Amino acid sequence: MLFLMQLILGLIQQWVVPTIRNSMTPFRDLDYSRIVERLLKLAVPNHFIWLIFFYWYFHSCMNIVAELLRFADREFYRDWWNSESVQYFWQNWNIPVHRWCLRHLFFPLVKMGISKKNASIVVFFFSAFFHEYLVSIPLNMFRYWAFIGMLSQVPFAWFVSSFLSGKYSNMAVWLSLIIGQPLAILMYYHDYYILHYE
Repeated sequence: MLFLMQLILGLIQQWVVPTIRNSMTPFRDLDYSRIVERLLKLAVPNHFIWLIFFYWYFHSCMNIVAELLRFADREFYRDWWNSESVQYFWQNWNIPVHRWCLRHLFFPLVKMGISKKNASIVVFFFSAFFHEYLVSIPLNMFRYWAFIGMLSQVPFAWFVSSFLSGKYSNMAVWLSLIIGQPLAILMYYHDYYILHYE
């Protein structure tokens, strides 16, 4: 586990930080082709880090804690990498949070008479708020990038389920994972740089 954390830190220091630092000039000059190039250049290490962190946390750490606490239910994730819909991804990549949202948000809303579709949108709204909150507090600034990114999953889920199927919908889910996070990182870094260094 220590090796994986060191690998993540090494990738961040050697690959992510220089790419982000070099992205300010294209943003300042509004050079869209270079902004897209920086986004794609950041997508590769970001995705490696995300996958390593997923393995480290969900497969290693949570199973060690479950073993120590003698917790019998070890289903912390399912096969989200085979997702043919955005809904399937969000329901299966983080089972503990998904079950908490079902138990404490979704089912009570449905019992109150709200439709399942609207209850799902409310849960996504709640999740979007907390994604934004978890980014805003450490950065000491409140922007809406994570919030917008999470809420954009609702129309994206509709688009994927309506117009794509099979491997094409799986490719769309992976594309949103590979491009979405680096886009948010660049936007937050740009705003942080403008706020603190200019």
